[in-house]
Amino acid sequence: MQQAGLGHVAQSWVGNGANQPVSPQQLQSVLGESQVRNMAGQAGMAPQDFLSQLSEHLPCAVDGMTSNGRLPDEGTVSV
Repeated sequence: MQQAGLGHVAQSWVGNGANQPVSPQQLQSVLGESQVRNMAGQAGMAPQDFLSQLSEHLPCAVDGMTSNGRLPDEGTVSV
């Protein structure tokens, strides 16, 4: 996210303030077409549907895993 100029967006998810949104197009740019196709295929979804769902849920998921603005300890996150 940082390399794509979206570090401030990702940081908002980790921090204690409001979560900034990320668009499906921004995620496409960050992940790249090949990675998106791969992840969408694993999820059994069309790439655009996958990106739409990811853009909707990723900010809240990261926010929920980073209580008090801290990354979780290694090995403590389960999906």
